[in-house]
Amino acid sequence: MALSIGGIIDTSYLLYQHYKKRPLICPMDHDCSVVTESKWSKVFFVRNEILGWSFYLLMLIFIILSVILPNFSSKIYLFLFLSSFVGVIFSAFLVYMQIYKIRDYCFYCLISSFLTLLIFINSILLLL
Repeated sequence: MALSIGGIIDTSYLLYQHYKKRPLICPMDHDCSVVTESKWSKVFFVRNEILGWSFYLLMLIFIILSVILPNFSSKIYLFLFLSSFVGVIFSAFLVYMQIYKIRDYCFYCLISSFLTLLIFINSILLLL
């Protein structure tokens, strides 16, 4: 649950800064906006921040549902696993783009990728 909330906060910050046209404060001595405004910052005209925010919200909702509806928890855990698997593959692609294509880094994007990886690992543990 905490990982999903962390992801929502992270992507909300990115969205807020983008729509307010404010510069990102990137603690890694890189220009985060080079990444967040690159041609890889959207999928089918939808910003990656919106996709990430939606992903984290969906994960949070299903984690809460697994507590509320324990009889369906195994199906919910499978959904969490499959969704987070797609998320981790997409995150790996975006990290690859930062390293090899854009050649710059976005601290907040890397945090999001790390949170997605942790959610994926947790989803595996829930299935065991």
